[in-house]
Amino acid sequence: MNVLTVPGVGNEPLKAALESTLAANGYLAKSGTPKFYLDAEIKNLDQPLIGLDLDVFADVTYRISGAGAASYPIKTKGTATFSDSPLAADRMRIANERAMHENIKELLQVLR
Repeated sequence: MNVLTVPGVGNEPLKAALESTLAANGYLAKSGTPKFYLDAEIKNLDQPLIGLDLDVFADVTYRISGAGAASYPIKTKGTATFSDSPLAADRMRIANERAMHENIKELLQVLR
């Protein structure tokens, strides 16, 4: 992925999305020392070069450490169509966001 021409997913927005989702679902420590730590690594963000309908595939590995250790590789897809936006850059951003949203959603399913 060429970060100068293709929109990706930045570390800070991903961190903010994870923190807010984990907090909303009761998985984020409010005080004290947490029992577990979560690390997320985007392994691949497969984006098309052109198209009216854009499918983005997000491959993220989540690692949990602390009292126990586990690794969860999760692959998801997000789609944006021409009806979402006539601008290709907007469609790519929308598809990226949807792919990452689904990825975090699947992480919550694994944690439950």
